[in-house]
Amino acid sequence: MEQRQAMLEDLSEEAFRAWRHHPVTRAVRLFLTDYGASIEQRMLGRWRAGTITLAQEHEARGRAALAAEMAELQWAAMRAFYGEGTGETEGRDA
Repeated sequence: MEQRQAMLEDLSEEAFRAWRHHPVTRAVRLFLTDYGASIEQRMLGRWRAGTITLAQEHEARGRAALAAEMAELQWAAMRAFYGEGTGETEGRDA
C-alpha cells in the first residue's frame, strides 16, 4: 500500500486530467459505459423471461455498478482511497 501511496504522490491532478482525456482512456471509458448498459439490458431481458436467479441479478448489478464507477473515476476518489485529500476537488477533473 505504501508503494501505491508513493506512486500517487508522484502524480499530479493535471496528469490525471490529461490521462482522462487521452484518446485511449476516452475509448475505455466509453466501453465501460456501454458494457454496463449491456449488462443491464441482458439482465432485463432475462428478468422479463423469468430466467434469472437472485444471485445472478446481484452479480449483474455489481458488475454494472463497477463499470460505471470506473468509467467516472475521479482524482479525489483515488486520493481519498489512499488516505489523502478531503475530496474538495471531486467532480472538477472530468
